[in-house]
Order: sequence, then C-alpha cells, then structure tokens
Amino acid sequence: MTNEITKEEAKKAMEKGTHFGFVPHRLEIKGFPKYNHFPLNVLFMSLAKKDGKQVRGIAIYEPEFHTYNKDGNLCLMRYHNIYGGNCYLYIVYDESNGTYYGEKQINNKKVGSAAGKGDWHKFFAHLTIIGLAKGERCMFKDFEEKPAENQE
Repeated sequence: MTNEITKEEAKKAMEKGTHFGFVPHRLEIKGFPKYNHFPLNVLFMSLAKKDGKQVRGIAIYEPEFHTYNKDGNLCLMRYHNIYGGNCYLYIVYDESNGTYYGEKQINNKKVGSAAGKGDWHKFFAHLTIIGLAKGERCMFKDFEEKPAENQE
C-alpha cells in the first residue's frame, strides 16, 4: 500500500477544495524576549473557483505590539489582517503549562479557534487549517498547479 495519490485524485481534491495549514516563524526581537512565544505573522489560505479558474485567497495577520498584555502566566497579543476590515486574530500563551490558544474573529464574531499544549507546529497547523471565513478581507491570486520553476 502506498500513500501517494494519482494526478487525477489530486486534481479532484483541488476542485473540491483543499485545506492547508501553515506554521509561522517565531517572533524574535533582540531585547524583547516577551514576544518569543508569538508568531512573526500568521497566514490563512483557501482555494475557490472564480470565473472558472482555480484561485487562492490569502489573509495575513500581523502583530499589534501595543496590545501585548501579561496577566499572571497568561500572555496575549492581537493580530490584524493586513488587508483591512474588522478581522483579528488573538493568540494567548500560558507560561505555566506551555498551552496556546488562538481565536480568529471577523466582524466581532468568532469564526474559528484552536488550542494546543507544547507543540508550536501542531497548534499553528490546526489554527490555520480553518482557512478563510465569510467576510474576511483577503487577496485573490490565480492558483498554479505546478510551481513556476517546473513549468515548460
């Protein structure tokens, strides 16, 4: 038994819609270790058909340093969507047990969340796999089936 899928199976999956999870880089600012438990930015992506073409929508969230708050062992920071709107991501880290919690809100409504203990990669993969939500500001781009360097 093999874990590989055929090109036809991959094509069908892309047409139906596929979920992607992304793991961000840690935020490392010399002289500010309090930010080390937070991501540099967070990317969400979804695929869709637009005018008969496969497109990807992406939303990128960046930190709002002025929102950093520490209450006991809980550290919180808000992230804003760089494409605007009332789109925010809240990241909470509990220093006492290494637990993360993330919540995405669009127009003051929770549209997704994830929690995880100790594993940065798993937590952010689960948080970002929710993709884009209705009303979330994003940028659409054509989705290329092959990377540009492999096209002939």
